[in-house]
Formats: sequence, structure tokens, C-alpha cells
Amino acid sequence: MSIINIAQFSKNYGKFTAVENMNLTVEKGQIVGFVGKNGAGKSTTIRSMVNVLTPTKGTITIGGLDAVKDAKKIKRFLSYMPGDAMFYGNVTCTELFQLCLSFSPAEMKEVEELAAYFELDLNKRIAALSLGNRKKVSIIQAFLKRGEIIVMDEPTSGLDPLMQERFFDLIRKEKEKGNTVFLSSHNLSEIEKYCDQTVIIKDGKIVDILDMSEVKLKRRQIVTYTTKDQNTERFVFDGEINDLMARLAALDLESVEIKAETIEDEFIKYYKAGENDA
Repeated sequence: MSIINIAQFSKNYGKFTAVENMNLTVEKGQIVGFVGKNGAGKSTTIRSMVNVLTPTKGTITIGGLDAVKDAKKIKRFLSYMPGDAMFYGNVTCTELFQLCLSFSPAEMKEVEELAAYFELDLNKRIAALSLGNRKKVSIIQAFLKRGEIIVMDEPTSGLDPLMQERFFDLIRKEKEKGNTVFLSSHNLSEIEKYCDQTVIIKDGKIVDILDMSEVKLKRRQIVTYTTKDQNTERFVFDGEINDLMARLAALDLESVEIKAETIEDEFIKYYKAGENDA
């Protein structure tokens, strides 16, 4: 069942088109990764989904409700984490979360559990927090909403690898509950590891939508080798692995590297294609 529907969505800033004629459907219970270079249109799309921005053309529906006309109703079941959340600097984390709890069904016990999980000191003032710790505050705030749909813009930027892993452990638990997560990220390895679907956007347009289970099944091998006479070659192989081994065994090799094609390779392919056309 589709839970997010974007139809012929465009967003213009004067004469500049940030997103053009986007069509996208997200199924309930999926983790969807939204990837693209800075300025590709990721944040514009996400902000339009949560009614921070208004579409120039087209429609966005969340849970069957219009993102503009029914924004108030949508906020009851959607959690949103912006990429650049700003908080009052002179309050402590505890004071900030006490304010958040006045708009949330959660209790302070949940705040304390999440703070311990992310190793966040609740007694510190917001202004004294590092970038990574401010990001933890934003993540905790989003989870307190207990949203059926969770929309996040660059949630793991600024987090160390351990905290990134803990974050995605929580995301997986949300999926197990049947909840839907839509997030943007520049960390392509985490998109590949945790997402069910990956949407690649370039210059305001979706250039591909990847089903990650299919990508992993059809994964090709990238082979790079150097022979003893210093001849280096690199090629993509998608046949039987035994045939590849036989091909390499016939060479007088000095070194060889075989690695599976990744979502990063797909991403770079689309962006390099544009550079080659320029």
C-alpha cells in the first residue's frame, strides 16, 4: 500500500527550477533513501513533503492526505527531522525536551532512554554541544513523536560510525513496527546497507529508482588487475564467477582486486554521465 505519493511535483524559486515534474511512490513499511549531490533538490522535496514549502505545481499526498490542504492532520502521524535544526542555545537538553514533551505522547523516561542510547548528556546547554550531539538532540526529538511516517533530512551527518549504527538499529525497529522512513543521506554505504529502495535525484529530476534487493541479486563485479609487465586493466564482469577466475588464472598477475558494484558506483555513473556530456 502506497503511503507517500508525489505526482508531477515542481518547485520554482523565481526563474530557477529546484525540482521538476517529480513522480514518486513510497510503499508503507519501507525504508527509502534519497540521494543526490548538494543542490540536487533533496531538501526542497522533503520540505515540500512536510509543508515547510509549497509546491509550484503538482501534488504531494501523505497517508492519502494533501500535504498542503491537510498539513495539520498529517502532523499528527508524521515525524520530521530537518537537516539544519536550530534550537535555543541557552537552555539545557532536559529543558528543551520538556518543551517537546508538551506536544508529544512520550514521557521523560523515553527521553532518558534515548539519551543514554546515544550517549547524550541531558544536563548540557544546547550552545555547548558539538555538531554530532546537536544532531542527536534532533534525532531524539523526531523519535519522541512516535510517527507512523518518519521523514529525515541528512540524519546521520555529524554522527560517528557507532552512533550511525545505533541510529539505523532504531530505524530498523521502526520498520518492524510497520512504519515508513524516508531519509536523505550522503553516506551511500549506509543507504545500500539499510534501505529497501534508493531514489537518485540529479538537477531536480529523479534519474533512477533502485530496488535494493534486486540490485544485490544482479550485482556485477568490478575487476582491476596489474600484470607482471605492469599492464593495468579495469572492467565490469557480470557472468559466472568461475569463468572470471579462469580468465584471470591465464594471466601473469602481480595484483588483482575484485569488488562488488555498489550504490556509490551507480550514483557516480549518473553524475559522471552529465560531466561527459558537458
